[in-house]
Amino acid sequence: MSILEGNESYFDYQDGDKTEKKLWIATKHVGLAALFASTADVLLYSHPKGYAAALGRYGYFCVPLLGMSSAFVLFTDLATNIRNKNDKLNWVIGACAAGVIFGAWRRSGAATFFGSALFSGMALIKKDALQNDYVLLDLPTRLKHGGIRTSRDYTLTAHRPGNWVKE
Repeated sequence: MSILEGNESYFDYQDGDKTEKKLWIATKHVGLAALFASTADVLLYSHPKGYAAALGRYGYFCVPLLGMSSAFVLFTDLATNIRNKNDKLNWVIGACAAGVIFGAWRRSGAATFFGSALFSGMALIKKDALQNDYVLLDLPTRLKHGGIRTSRDYTLTAHRPGNWVKE
């Protein structure tokens, strides 16, 4: 099975194992969010003139956000392998690495400190939830017929919802 296959989750693997898969999973989701934020910035806020300026705005958002997620995954797994422990401190180390990239992006020492503190707090809460088996933000997911997150059967003999009949 290749790195691109399957509906795997970041939490399917233990910390320190399969770093390249976890890195792919994290950057895939963060990349989509970064593209959305960049598009919203270009269309609604900054209004750059020309293709080069628009691509610059995409880079301004995408590169740091992808860097923060990559730093979190890499430093968390590195700390797990060096310390030989799977605990909350590893996630704090990864969150602090992401906070340093956030501070460099914002060009501020205060942003580095507060970003690291905020990310570390969120990492502690999430790791505690994982270790103690409770769920944060349990939102119901409703899959609609023909939606983007469905496994639709595109054959001619597929079951049709509602009162549709086959002739």
